[in-house]
Amino acid sequence: MEATARPTVVILDHGLDASTAKQRDFGAAAHIISAFLIPFSLGISILLPASLYFFHNHFAESRDEFLINHMREAFNANVSFLFAALIHGALMFVLIGFLTFPIHWILLVLWSFKAQRSLKSGEFYRYPFTVRIF
Repeated sequence: MEATARPTVVILDHGLDASTAKQRDFGAAAHIISAFLIPFSLGISILLPASLYFFHNHFAESRDEFLINHMREAFNANVSFLFAALIHGALMFVLIGFLTFPIHWILLVLWSFKAQRSLKSGEFYRYPFTVRIF
């Protein structure tokens, strides 16, 4: 048997330095974590992307406009979900809110995974049905 050569490993880093890549990993985690926290605490799920957005927008040493855009989108999506949760709460009086809230939450989680994938691949992402307040 002849030994076959192993294929070379290709690392797709999009030309990012280590600190920018680490910040984007943290930003990608914020997309997912904030969406999963919504049923348990709307306040924390809004504060997480809000604090990251304001920190990277005002206090970070290196401004990564791409990351700031993603944090702004996550913040706007969670604020929009807060407004929608109020409507879902009102609809719970007629029992349809018990159906609309989980469907909306599942969609937000799916959109958050798509946003995280877009962030990791270097693409911009806009959450659907989101009011852009900031």
